[in-house]
Amino acid sequence: MKRLAAIVSLAFAWHAGTFAPSVAAAESAAAAGTPIALPPMMVEESTSSVPWLYVQAGDTEFLSRCSAGTTRQLVEAWLTGMQLVRVLVPEEFLGRMDVPSVFVLYGQDGPQTVSAEIQRELQARDDRRRPGDFGSGARVDIALSMRLTDRDMHASIAYIDEAQFGEAVLSVAPGHVRYLLEARVPKLPAWLVEGIERAYRGADVVQEPITLGPLTWGNRSESAALAADPARPRALLPAGELFAIDPVRAAEYRHPRRVETRAAQQELFFRWAMVMGGATREAFWKFSARAAEAPVTEAMFEACFGFGFSELRDRLSDYLPKTVEARPRIRPGRLPPLPDFEVERATPNQIARVRGEWERLAIGYVQRRLPEVREPYVAQARRTLRRAYDAGDRDPRLLATLGLCEIDAGEAENARRYLEPAVAGGVRRPRAYVELARLRFADLQRGAPETKRFSFTELAPVITPLRQSLQQAPPLAEAAQLLGEAWARGEVSPNAEESRELEMNARRFTAQPKVTYALALALARHGKAAAAAAVIDASAPYPVDDDTRDALTRLRSELAATLAQPESGRPATTRP
Repeated sequence: MKRLAAIVSLAFAWHAGTFAPSVAAAESAAAAGTPIALPPMMVEESTSSVPWLYVQAGDTEFLSRCSAGTTRQLVEAWLTGMQLVRVLVPEEFLGRMDVPSVFVLYGQDGPQTVSAEIQRELQARDDRRRPGDFGSGARVDIALSMRLTDRDMHASIAYIDEAQFGEAVLSVAPGHVRYLLEARVPKLPAWLVEGIERAYRGADVVQEPITLGPLTWGNRSESAALAADPARPRALLPAGELFAIDPVRAAEYRHPRRVETRAAQQELFFRWAMVMGGATREAFWKFSARAAEAPVTEAMFEACFGFGFSELRDRLSDYLPKTVEARPRIRPGRLPPLPDFEVERATPNQIARVRGEWERLAIGYVQRRLPEVREPYVAQARRTLRRAYDAGDRDPRLLATLGLCEIDAGEAENARRYLEPAVAGGVRRPRAYVELARLRFADLQRGAPETKRFSFTELAPVITPLRQSLQQAPPLAEAAQLLGEAWARGEVSPNAEESRELEMNARRFTAQPKVTYALALALARHGKAAAAAAVIDASAPYPVDDDTRDALTRLRSELAATLAQPESGRPATTRP
């Protein structure tokens, strides 16, 4: 098969195994002195005769300037690829999002170049550069394809060489699978995410059955030796270290060989469970779900598998020589039919929303990597989105994206005129509710002493959108944290339902102590000392920054004193 000449997308990988670097990889490379990859800037409609096409398929919106045939082929490949991902990873372990993901495809217009405005900014940067400045003159390239993410959605852009597209064999890229795993709430443990991604990276997930590649243990030579001699000595880590919440913080765990062994053993555990199938696979997912809610214990493991940590180590050791040379197949069974979809001419609203969403996400990426050229990206995103708005379009989805664009551009006050009607229109956009609540809370606190308590009438415009946000997918940690901070400033205690919501969100974000501190503080301030203490205790094993640790220590002391008093924890006034 001839190698595909064009990059398809970060969300896709072609069968030859090459795909665009992730944003994190691009940023690391730039820090090391390699060229900075900027997001492509698409040509304006007035300069192109190629129409935009639109597809809504499953939970993804596609906006394409490729032919209808190429667009249909890519959409079908994407849907099939995601079905195969779900064969390996059940739906409940992938992040769920109410906001459709965005895929922008372009080809006929040709590769994008650095605009004249950006060139001027880069020249001005170089003119300001002083001799000896390190890294400030890094070369800039335009990425043909890229994937960018926000807290409640993600978007990809791809340049496609249609002359060779028919030769491509596409699969969902490992980086995208990792993104979906990391977006899950409650947060999945790192050992599970790493194990799945490593196994997926070496697998053939282009067609059924899924074929796992051989496991690399240490290096190829060591793997070959194990395959040739199953009795060859090998060292596996104890399960307590394998399932540790944050093992790299411990100095004794940082040795490169130990780190590599842990990574390989995480993959080994996943592969063993998947290949054994049946009750073993079912136990693995049951155990993984419980590990997302609380730190792993041997009792938890034994309750799921029926044996303990020592037996697990023996079973993995026995399986290791087989998997370093085997290519096991996982048969998906009968896959459901692909959802019906139509390739249609895009409307102005669809062009503005989908393309504008991508361009909005580019603002934050450029701000982090090369802030000198941020303004052209801000200007382009605004032009795209406001073209529809100025024509009278008031779709809540468009309004929400306009508001978030202003937030990302650093113009928070301009965002309110769009976020208010978007939220009033019931838009499914968790972050839009959070940003509006943040603006309202800032207004409420402006000029007020930190000790001031607010009435529920004052706090309701903050609390209500946060509660709405947390009922959408994904529930955002920042919404839960802000909800706790708002209730902690209230004169009146939350009612029974509102208190249950605070405790439920604490369970959702147990692994994020900064969030659970805010929720525990709200419970403590309103007489729920026992519930607040339980929240803090559940979150205690997880990594925390120094400031939050100090705040948790103070709150824990306050709660201990309160709980030691008779009649403790009784609120003075509670909402009906």
